[in-house]
Amino acid sequence: MDNNHFQQHFFNHIKSKLPAHLSLVDEVSGLLDISSDSAYRRIRGEKPIGLDEIQVLCNKYQVSLDQLLQIQTNTVIFSGNKVDPLLFDFKKYLEDVQSSLQLIKTLDKPHIYYYNKDIPIFHYMQFPELCAFKFFFWKRTLIGYPELAKQQFNGEEPNKENADTAKKIINLYDQLPSTEIWNEESVHITIRQIEFYRQSNVFINKHILLKVYLQLEELLNHIELQAEAGRKFLYNQPAAPGAAPFDIYINECLIGDNTIYVQSAGRQITFLNHNGINFIGTQDKSFCDYTLKNLQNIIRKSTHISVSGEKERSMFFNTLRQKIYDYKKHIN
Repeated sequence: MDNNHFQQHFFNHIKSKLPAHLSLVDEVSGLLDISSDSAYRRIRGEKPIGLDEIQVLCNKYQVSLDQLLQIQTNTVIFSGNKVDPLLFDFKKYLEDVQSSLQLIKTLDKPHIYYYNKDIPIFHYMQFPELCAFKFFFWKRTLIGYPELAKQQFNGEEPNKENADTAKKIINLYDQLPSTEIWNEESVHITIRQIEFYRQSNVFINKHILLKVYLQLEELLNHIELQAEAGRKFLYNQPAAPGAAPFDIYINECLIGDNTIYVQSAGRQITFLNHNGINFIGTQDKSFCDYTLKNLQNIIRKSTHISVSGEKERSMFFNTLRQKIYDYKKHIN
């Protein structure tokens, strides 16, 4: 590949990563601190781009030169933030989730595939006490905020901005066509977290404990209704005309790992979960193709319970509701 062709290919690749409302020229001129005319000349290949400029652009847009130059390596570039109890900003974490969904919404015909180990985080956000419980669990146990080490859970999210962001997140997710792959373990994880806090006397009283279990049941009922309709809609609201499609598959033998794959016309993104609530993402084509192939294989071996599959759908959700009922019986 000659230098001129590589340079044009490089900028076309960056352009494919930009949301539709952003200008490639404005982005390049701003990042490289050059005029719009200089940016145009580099984009058209009229002026060679320097290695230092390539580095700036690659770091910003997570571009793999190995991939662009068709060098055969096993390197895949991911981007993401690592949770640190002393530095981690939970508010910013939620805002990053919101920003990622806003970016996905700008893509051409996006579709989200979620191979979940836990219930997808978006679903919790319509149920205030349950959502507050998950936030508290993440902050106290997964992240390990020192100030929460001895604090009990009172059923509320103390930061109103976090609660408001959560509402924006579920509103965005409900507008995006999605396919989710579930297993009974997806719900058992949350039940085990609730029971761990119950046995550790972290709930401030049994009424809050029961409220969290009740909202977990309501969440499952809501998911079941959406699966039956094959469409997304907000809790206690009817499906709007043209509501986003919603497919659920049940896989009884494979446990998910919270992989999120986004497919659109001309663009792919894969997000991987690690170390609790951390996510890293990549747009590496070979890795995204591999992820899609794996998800398609899992779906072929799973049971589809959206719209059709009424018997399997009822059995699955009834089993989970019975599990919750069995634990609630022991609360006194």
